[in-house]
Amino acid sequence: MSNANTQKKEKKKILNDKQKKIVDIIVTVVQVIVIILAIAISIIVIVNPIGSTNNVASGSIKLLPVLSDSMNGADAYYTNNQYGVTFDIKTRFKTGDLIIAKNPYTNYSDYKVGDIITYVGNVNGQSALITHRIVKINTFPDGSVNSFVTRGDANNAEDAVVNPSTVKAVYKSHLKGVGNAINWLQNSTNFLLVIVLPLVLLFIYNIILVVRMIMANKLAKAQASAANNEINEEEIKRKAVEEFLAQQKAKEEAEKQETISEENNDSDNGEN
Repeated sequence: MSNANTQKKEKKKILNDKQKKIVDIIVTVVQVIVIILAIAISIIVIVNPIGSTNNVASGSIKLLPVLSDSMNGADAYYTNNQYGVTFDIKTRFKTGDLIIAKNPYTNYSDYKVGDIITYVGNVNGQSALITHRIVKINTFPDGSVNSFVTRGDANNAEDAVVNPSTVKAVYKSHLKGVGNAINWLQNSTNFLLVIVLPLVLLFIYNIILVVRMIMANKLAKAQASAANNEINEEEIKRKAVEEFLAQQKAKEEAEKQETISEENNDSDNGEN
């Protein structure tokens, strides 16, 4: 009966160890995901503007939050517009989306009607980034590009003429709703609460784990040392007992030999 209980306890212990390992793996994976997301979001927030500036990220990929619905045009615009050009309806985006853009073309002739460009324009008397579609390309007599005419798909009027040198990025694709999160995280308080604070807590948590690990290792060493000392003490006692018994046995043997010698001497004297 006792053996059966012992086996059950050992089995239960093994299952707990497995569960602990699974939990450790899950915690580690979650930490890695949180750190990767925090780093990625931090990079996006830090290097990309929110639209109130005429600067864009210097990298080959630019992420631009959408701040208006000027490009959220009606379906008819993409198939039957006044410019006689069919546009991809998938390029429509609205407030809260996130534009993924690439570097502007170095050769102005690479631009074509229908391209969506981000350029430095004027909004309410202030310099700002505008992302609209090219609806017309003005050229010089030799055929080289002079300027662009742009328009928001949802707007009723064309923009002011755009100088190709003011183009900062060319649209590639967009992510729906992600721009809202980026704009929200541009606020320093929100960034602190959502990004910095979790990373600090993770850092403290891992420091605690390391300290616990060090303390556990020290405790294990101390216990092992104490166990070794107990073993040594038992060994010393055992050897002392063995030595004492050996001495007693040797003493008894000596006394026995001495008794035999005396008896032999007495026998010899009697015969004489």
